[in-house]
Amino acid sequence: MRAGFLCFVVIGLSANRLPAQQTTLSGPLEAFTFDQPTRSIRAVIGVPGTATFGPALVDNLDIASVAPGQTYGIVFESGKCLLISGLGAKTISTAAIQGVTRYPDGIAWSTDASLAVVYSRAGNWFQTIAGFPGAPVAGTLVDLSSLGGSISAVSADVSGKQVVIGLSGDKGGVYEASGGWVSLLAAMASPVSLSFSSDGQTLYALDAATLQITAITLGSHAIQTLPLAGIQNPVAIRSLQDSQNRSVLYVAGGTDRILRVLDVASQQTIADLALNFEPTRIDPLGNNSFVLAPRFEAVKPLWVLSSTPQPAAYFVPAIQTRPPAHRIASMAGRTR
Repeated sequence: MRAGFLCFVVIGLSANRLPAQQTTLSGPLEAFTFDQPTRSIRAVIGVPGTATFGPALVDNLDIASVAPGQTYGIVFESGKCLLISGLGAKTISTAAIQGVTRYPDGIAWSTDASLAVVYSRAGNWFQTIAGFPGAPVAGTLVDLSSLGGSISAVSADVSGKQVVIGLSGDKGGVYEASGGWVSLLAAMASPVSLSFSSDGQTLYALDAATLQITAITLGSHAIQTLPLAGIQNPVAIRSLQDSQNRSVLYVAGGTDRILRVLDVASQQTIADLALNFEPTRIDPLGNNSFVLAPRFEAVKPLWVLSSTPQPAAYFVPAIQTRPPAHRIASMAGRTR
């Protein structure tokens, strides 16, 4: 997102939410994101390493997800599912998305942000919403309870044409979703993270039970495994092209406190980045940036990864909910 001086007017929201007002933001905008402890959508202002949270643009939200790198997203408020748009313009507006009748506990986006998958690990169901940002349409809700497992991961390809579901349990594996049905792509006990290659031809699945990554060629269903020597608690993966145009996999080790960069072609480790926090995911945020650990507590920072020019982890400081006794200048810092 570009640097700028922006004013926002919030309209079309229910009475218990932010009233129409103007909020001034200045500086380069990395992304807009949902901040769970404050139940609000905020801008991340500045580049990773010097970024801070902006003021709340919309608050009192139950669940929300801004499409990565975009100015629109999905919010759940007072039992309704809404499209929120115009986060990068003077006017923020909402419109109801019909057909979404349950609250999810997770939302996954296609790379081009044209499709979202709302899903519930607790309820074991998922539902696609296609047609963003213009006129999103909800698909059929798919209940996976009959399979006996539980949803452990969800992913969509670049254009939202392919959706895959990870299911843990007795019938654990990676399932391809199509037309309200699912079919098994590969059996595995605990697929905790899924990521498509940039061309959509390969799906990578992280199995926490076997501590390895399975590469599935979608055209032929051929399978190749990539071991993760030295990582005991892999929790997330993300497929990327690096600055040298190599196909790489980022692998987050939770209690290992490590981020590994793996060369797919050679299966060799390019780098192991030591972290001073436990990563829980690798979710897209802004331009070449990813969330490694979201904020679940008000006192905690947001931990992010910048993939260029070299992978590095940074934090966005926790939000000050009230003025401190003494004004102290603070700046996001880089992990050492």
